[in-house]
Amino acid sequence: MHMPKYRIAWLPGDGVGHDVMDCARLVLDKLALDVEYIPGDIGWEFWKSEGDALPARTIAMMKQTDCALFGAITSKPKEEA
Repeated sequence: MHMPKYRIAWLPGDGVGHDVMDCARLVLDKLALDVEYIPGDIGWEFWKSEGDALPARTIAMMKQTDCALFGAITSKPKEEA
């Protein structure tokens, strides 16, 4: 079985982070790297549902990768949180 040379944690986060990561992926795909992109949970939606914007599972996953690419996260005013 083929094992990719690089493992990259893929962390789009919130809002414009998805757009930024889509553009990054276009560039990276042109480089034809031997890479596996591993999605991770991060951002406001996870804070709302789990009380943690950077869940322990994402940290654990990142420790098993060569690097991480991160888009953006947002936070809401205290009244909305």
